[in-house]
Amino acid sequence: MAQKNEQNPQDIVYSDYVIEFITVANEFCKLVENVNYIARETFIENTYKILVLLQLKTLMLPKIEPDADFETESFVSEQDWYLVDTGVSNKLGSLELFSELREPANPDSPFEISISECIADTYQDLKDFINLYQVGNSEAIFLGLNECKNNYEQVWGPRIMLVIREFHNLLFGDIDIKDETGIEGSLDDDSHEEMFN
Repeated sequence: MAQKNEQNPQDIVYSDYVIEFITVANEFCKLVENVNYIARETFIENTYKILVLLQLKTLMLPKIEPDADFETESFVSEQDWYLVDTGVSNKLGSLELFSELREPANPDSPFEISISECIADTYQDLKDFINLYQVGNSEAIFLGLNECKNNYEQVWGPRIMLVIREFHNLLFGDIDIKDETGIEGSLDDDSHEEMFN
C-alpha cells in the first residue's frame, strides 16, 4: 500500500520560505511591468539584483511531493508576454543580446534566445503563480508551487542565469548602459532599492 502524502499544503504555502519567494517574484514582475518608466541603467541594475535574490529564494523553497499531477491555470496571455518582451527589448536598445542557452532536458541542443525573451518567459511563470497565490486556494497553490519549482529547474532557471551573466558583464564592464535617448522615465527609479538596503 502506497504511503499517503503527509505534507500539509497550508503549512507549506504560507511558510516563510514561500512568502519570501512570492515577495521577490512580485518585485520582479512589478519591475518588468514598469520597464517603460525606468531608466535603462536602473532597470539593468535592479533586474540583476532581483534575479540573484530570486534564484536564492527559489532554491530555498521546500521540497514538494504532490499526490497528483496538476496543471495550473494560465493568467498571462500571449499579448501580456509580447508586451513584456517588446518593452524590455526597447528599453535595452543596442544592449539587447542574443545568447546561447542550454536547458537541462536538452543540454546537447543549445539555441539562441534574447535577453528580453528570457525575462518575458520568467515573468510569465512567476506572474501566473502570483495570480494563483492571490486566489487563495491552498491545495491549488501547493500544486502550483510544485509546477513553478519544476519550471525553475527546467525552463526559467537557466534563463535567469543567462540574464544575470549578461547583466553582470554590462554592469561591471566598460560599456555605457545609460539610456541612448537621454530620456528618463517618470517612475521613481529607486522604487525597488528598499529591497536591497
